[in-house]
Amino acid sequence: MSDNEGQKPADGGEDQKPGAEPITIRVRDQTGEETFFKIKKSTKMSKVIQTYASRKGVDSTTLRFLVDGERVQPDDTPGSLDLDDQDQIDCMLEQSGGCL
Repeated sequence: MSDNEGQKPADGGEDQKPGAEPITIRVRDQTGEETFFKIKKSTKMSKVIQTYASRKGVDSTTLRFLVDGERVQPDDTPGSLDLDDQDQIDCMLEQSGGCL
């Protein structure tokens, strides 16, 4: 038996597709609280939006996600939004109506 039996090659031995490696994005709400998501660059933002809403106990339709002031659409991906590891997405609670 050799000393390195059962060990993987140093390079991991796997060929990963571009964009398959996960990145971490930060979703920051109006109070400054950050929630972290580790996702692939090909993951649709609808998944992040639904998960975030579920964690916060709110309806996803009441939330607005922004990257550099531009609204994030459910079909967007980190790749299409040009997001890199540790980039931030702002989350705002949509307000409708006003005082009576």
